[in-house]
Amino acid sequence: MLPSANEPMSDRECPTTDAPAEGHEAEIDQFIRRLTDHQVDLQGFILSSLGSYSDALDVLQQTNIALWKKADQFHAGSPFMPWALQVAKYEILAFLRKRRRDRHQFSSEVVELMVDMAIQRSSNLSQRSEALMDCIKELPERSRHFLAIRYASDRSVSEVAEISGRTVEAVKSVFLRIRRSLEECIDRRLTSEARS
Repeated sequence: MLPSANEPMSDRECPTTDAPAEGHEAEIDQFIRRLTDHQVDLQGFILSSLGSYSDALDVLQQTNIALWKKADQFHAGSPFMPWALQVAKYEILAFLRKRRRDRHQFSSEVVELMVDMAIQRSSNLSQRSEALMDCIKELPERSRHFLAIRYASDRSVSEVAEISGRTVEAVKSVFLRIRRSLEECIDRRLTSEARS
């Protein structure tokens, strides 16, 4: 018999898990952080595949369980989303097999194609994000300062203009030059990576 919500569970009733081995705690923490950080993305992908919010929540829960069970298969340092989307793909396909009666669902082939496209986009975004961070580090101090005021402090262009003592148009020009510089740097890095 399950205890009521107000009664504490006894040790015998509490689900147990083996304590992580020493040294694995950091890996587990990193895995949990990544899983938590990508919940919205996973939910969005599953929802777009199924079209039903309640079904998407059910499949997301099954996906989270499967991801946790397969956590030891994830290699730290590798992109999380492509791997998580593959797991979600199999959970979606399993869900669809159980629900063949509803013809408003996407076919398994369509879902598989959508997952493959999402995985490719995720991989590209991961590479671009990494290149962006490297390129920001290469910017002159003044440019990094403008970015920090605008984005880290979440300020509008007019607020940045007021803080920096410049006109709004001058600040827009500064951000345009920074954006162009970052785009060129990212393109160079990605082209260089593609060649190697």
